[in-house]
Amino acid sequence: MRNSILLFLAIFIGTTMTGSQSATDNPAADRGSLNDRLYTNQSLGISWELPDGWSVDNNQPPSDENNQVLLRLLPSGKESNEFVELRYSADDSDTIVSGLRSKGWEPIGKAGSLSLGGGIFSSRTDFTLTGSPSTYLTVFLGQRRNKRLLWSLVAASPERLNQFVTAVRQIRVQPDWGNAEGPFVPTAPGSLPNTVRVSQGVTQSLSQTKIQPIYPKEARKAHIQGTVLLLAHISPEGKIKNIYVLSGHPFLTQSAIEAVSRWTYRPYLLQGKPVEIETQITVNFNLQ
Repeated sequence: MRNSILLFLAIFIGTTMTGSQSATDNPAADRGSLNDRLYTNQSLGISWELPDGWSVDNNQPPSDENNQVLLRLLPSGKESNEFVELRYSADDSDTIVSGLRSKGWEPIGKAGSLSLGGGIFSSRTDFTLTGSPSTYLTVFLGQRRNKRLLWSLVAASPERLNQFVTAVRQIRVQPDWGNAEGPFVPTAPGSLPNTVRVSQGVTQSLSQTKIQPIYPKEARKAHIQGTVLLLAHISPEGKIKNIYVLSGHPFLTQSAIEAVSRWTYRPYLLQGKPVEIETQITVNFNLQ
């Protein structure tokens, strides 16, 4: 059963999830390296200490220029159907969900979103495979430095799936501005969350100081314009704490970071107390 599930997901994710974007739109990330139990990928600016007992699956599924496997792990040994996989993907969330549904995977619960490692804003969709034995799947789809990343977590029970989700959230993402944060710590029941995610509209209403970015000479000379999308953490005092680049032309990103790092906001209050917030920030560069 394990082999059939692994083969199906390898073939499905690796070969049918194509066509949304070309490889030139999303250049493939390097696969990174594994030293002892620490996985590091310099091009993505991420590192992750593998949980105890997890092993690397050397039987890597097929990869191509649109779907490249970066890391595949076996949390429960080679004979289990459980695995956790990270790959570069060229497909959007709708394509992935519709494709999985056509193969018998039914979504359960509501789709949501969260940040992996505090710096990779990702959509989350949970599935169960029709038939027996019960198999559960969580798919995270996020973006980091113009590269779309797909996490696939397959488990034998919802409890195991939650364990895998917690483990994956321990990934560390190096900010493009600011200091690396510690590992993910689940919020204790009844307490305020460590970080609250809010929309761009909410943060705009809290804005106090907004420095306009300087148009880079290299970009202007090359007639480059467009949007830089950032993920930012704002402290309870309203100051920018960390900035992560989600997407944007390399000629434009540094100017956007330098400007946004000086923005300030009124504190965001949750139950009357100022808390740290996470939000996406869009910076537009338009040639006049």
